[in-house]
Amino acid sequence: MWVRSQDGKELVESKSFSITKNFGGKKKSAIIATVPNGFWGSKTILLGLYDTKNIAMDELKRLQDALVNSIELFEIH
Repeated sequence: MWVRSQDGKELVESKSFSITKNFGGKKKSAIIATVPNGFWGSKTILLGLYDTKNIAMDELKRLQDALVNSIELFEIH
């Protein structure tokens, strides 16, 4: 699935998404995607920042629903 980041600066194809703590910022949680990085294995891409973990969980649920429904492009809010 292709996903456009919250700030619109990243468009990535990934099958692995997770929530992590955002250290050093006002927003407490982040959604990241893990993408292949050729010879070096994989890397993570920041897709969005959220005030709370619950808000991030809601957005991850929207992403899951898009995957289940075979949506080709999802925009992070």
